[in-house]
Amino acid sequence: MSTVGCGRAGWVLLAAFGIQFFTAVLVYGTGTIHLSLLDVFQRDDGITSVVGSLFVNLMSITGLVTSSFVNSLWLLMLTNGIISGIGNGLTLLPCPVSVGYSFRDHSGLAMGIMTAGVGIGMLVSGPLIQYLLDTYGLSGTYLMSAAIVSHVIPCGMLLKTPPKKNLTPAATKHRVKFFKTYIKLVKAPSFMFVLVGSILWNIAYAVIMIHLPNFVVQNGSSRSEASFLFTVIGIGTILSRLTVGLATGPKGLDPLLLNFGLTALMGAVIVTFPLYVTYPKGPMIFASLYGIYSGGLLVFTVPLCLEFVGMQHLNSALGLWYLLLGLGSLIGPPLAGLVFDLTGSFDYSYIFSGLFVLSASACSLFASVWRKPENETVTTRRVPEIWAAAENGSVVVQDHEVHMKEQSENLISNDI
Repeated sequence: MSTVGCGRAGWVLLAAFGIQFFTAVLVYGTGTIHLSLLDVFQRDDGITSVVGSLFVNLMSITGLVTSSFVNSLWLLMLTNGIISGIGNGLTLLPCPVSVGYSFRDHSGLAMGIMTAGVGIGMLVSGPLIQYLLDTYGLSGTYLMSAAIVSHVIPCGMLLKTPPKKNLTPAATKHRVKFFKTYIKLVKAPSFMFVLVGSILWNIAYAVIMIHLPNFVVQNGSSRSEASFLFTVIGIGTILSRLTVGLATGPKGLDPLLLNFGLTALMGAVIVTFPLYVTYPKGPMIFASLYGIYSGGLLVFTVPLCLEFVGMQHLNSALGLWYLLLGLGSLIGPPLAGLVFDLTGSFDYSYIFSGLFVLSASACSLFASVWRKPENETVTTRRVPEIWAAAENGSVVVQDHEVHMKEQSENLISNDI
């Protein structure tokens, strides 16, 4: 495996895994907490879901501790939604960037292992959050959540890649050039369709995350059964992310094709969920299939960014990708809650969410139309001697670095 320092890269992957796990416990517990917020504040579903939507969107200890003393839904939007959400966002975004730099040839497998931490966090989040709510109430749950998320601090201290002379992306050296890079990324047709698709499927992803417990409870399930669904989703997610990570390695399956297949199947499962949610085993069947089909989608972020924009612009591309994922998270839950408040049923919310995901699968097909042939894409392979030089802090061959920068710039410029 061609990595930047195998030992240090391993610690980076372990730290990223830990951060994904601890934050996932809270993120995927928002649906269970949402039920408690509805009981405590007795407000419309659409308004109440803004708290969880902001938290997932902005993705924190200070906000969670403050939330334990708050008795106003509007203040919770600030403390649990915005303050805690920003903390989570600052915590999560460096993970794929660090993993992408540390595992270039096997970015898919590394992302699969890292995001499996999300699956494990999801697996324990439902029962754990429900237990905390039953034992300590809403206020105590926020305090305990702050204690859980504090474990990302030592993980963050390990999340550091070796210094690389002459390998720092040019886009981060000058702010003007940095924003020009964002503009170029958006104007590249293939990458733009991938980004639009990520917004669409994440609308539905956030709806499931926040509204699934309420939906199944209204259709006859108990709260404990509703929270257990995230455990089932988590199991499917773990299997999916590890499998997809292995499948997208060197000479593996096409990540864009896999992205199309998974989003299409995910959309079909969501759009048909209202047809079988009332059956005793219906929610469990949905949770199993949804976990498998949705779990692998985040694995594609680094491999597709490396293919479409290259290592040169990896951090900018991932930052833009996660920004748009957050946009989907911000839109989805309040929109689903509004539809529920207007119609009195979540059926239409799930039908619309499924259609959004099916549209995301179509975006993957459109991205393939403007896709560069393999011999024109930016190579992410590196000569072992160059990486060894980077690890030792020695100077990289300048001609090679200039050549790679030109390849990356030409790829994006040709797409404009």
